[in-house]
Amino acid sequence: MKSDFLITVQTRNDLIPWVMGEKILSVLFSERKLIPERIATFGEVTKSHGVNIVGIEDCRELWASKAIMRAGGSQYEVIEDFHWKRDKIAKSQGAVTFASTSAKGVKRPGSIFFQSQYRREIDWIQLFRAWCEAASPFAAVLHPFIAEDGPRKGNTDIREYNHKEEISQQAWSRFLSGEFHCEFRAGETNSLVSGLTNLGWASWFGEEYAKEVNQQAISSAGFPVLKIGCGYLVQLTSHPNDVIGDYPAFSRLRAHLKSLFRPGLFLIDDEP
Repeated sequence: MKSDFLITVQTRNDLIPWVMGEKILSVLFSERKLIPERIATFGEVTKSHGVNIVGIEDCRELWASKAIMRAGGSQYEVIEDFHWKRDKIAKSQGAVTFASTSAKGVKRPGSIFFQSQYRREIDWIQLFRAWCEAASPFAAVLHPFIAEDGPRKGNTDIREYNHKEEISQQAWSRFLSGEFHCEFRAGETNSLVSGLTNLGWASWFGEEYAKEVNQQAISSAGFPVLKIGCGYLVQLTSHPNDVIGDYPAFSRLRAHLKSLFRPGLFLIDDEP
């Protein structure tokens, strides 16, 4: 069954050392159908941008490479995002961004983003777990992109949304692009909204979100949950094909699992 899988791993930890790059990329190189073919920095891989690679050592030189940016008469150093792409089956692409601090002192987390064609024979949960163990994220999600998943369709004009509806719509947009944790501004006062979007097929709760997981209650309800280090890996079902093959049943399971968390934890509280 055709579907794309999205993975986003959000972390405040330092991914710059090559030892981290090797851990992250080795997950791809250990699966024959996910091995990258081209890599690039300073923009996504295209036919005209990037270099061909054969093995993981070919990535070392471009991993966390530095660039000098100039603005307002001054210059500053930035760490360039690392991108990769594969055109053979399973067609996929991904990127690693590195945690940084702006000139105003605002800290931005790093991330691993990955989008791939779904292949049943690939061990998706092992891939996701390996990245979570390597990056120690505060939030991460693995979820298939399927047409049924999304906000309820109504007749309300977007300009007439109340505050709760606007938050839900924006959170759905972030979730469908692969984000488990997000920040955005909403409402007449343009106030900052921050939090977890929605449960994916597999979700990782780390750092400040680990305390939100009631492992005993979740396990007793029949959902797979595993404590790994200081974080929790929570799954909706044992196999991702359960989502793709029977979405209505999956949606009901997700609603049940969300009821085992405190009210208000997720910005999305409805189901399609």
